[in-house]
Amino acid sequence: MAVGEDAHLKGFAGARRAKFWLEGTMRISGAYANTDSEACARRLTLAWPHGGQTFSFDLGGAMRGVPYHSDMFVAEVKNYRHASDQGAQFDEFVAKCYVARSMGYLLGDHFMWITWTPFRAQAWSQLDSSEHVVHSVLQHSARVFGTADRTAAETQLDISVAEEVAARLWLIVLSDKQETLVPLKDWEAIVAAELIRKGEQW
Repeated sequence: MAVGEDAHLKGFAGARRAKFWLEGTMRISGAYANTDSEACARRLTLAWPHGGQTFSFDLGGAMRGVPYHSDMFVAEVKNYRHASDQGAQFDEFVAKCYVARSMGYLLGDHFMWITWTPFRAQAWSQLDSSEHVVHSVLQHSARVFGTADRTAAETQLDISVAEEVAARLWLIVLSDKQETLVPLKDWEAIVAAELIRKGEQW
């Protein structure tokens, strides 16, 4: 199997595993992957403001329960065994989130980065800061603002949007064992039935 094909299959499997885990928490409703259908792919695909390219998120869906009830989310999934180049990919993801938020993307209530391998351990606590969002956006300023000149890009950057993105970022690290530590399907059915009996949404 070619390296590219192997990476594609691992990515597909990672998205499925992340979807099952999210649904297993019972806080996610109707999660879908960008490979599920053409409609799902369209929903999760956006265009960079400059350069004529598009990008897509791996997963999307709705959330349930206070304080996130009916909020929408998108997620990027990295099914890696090593940190690899996740740092650079995360920065690009953050720039994508900035683009999504700045254009009022309807699924952009929450932006989740889901991985099986931590990265940038020394800077981990700052990865979801507004300062890091600004740093990431400026790294990709050519596609976001149409200029590679940092000073020119800084004049276009909206700090309030960067702060909104930072507040909506989730960094989730999974493990093989953690994936099994979710309520059993029988328990989930009981909870769903009880909520429906009480006239609440499931």
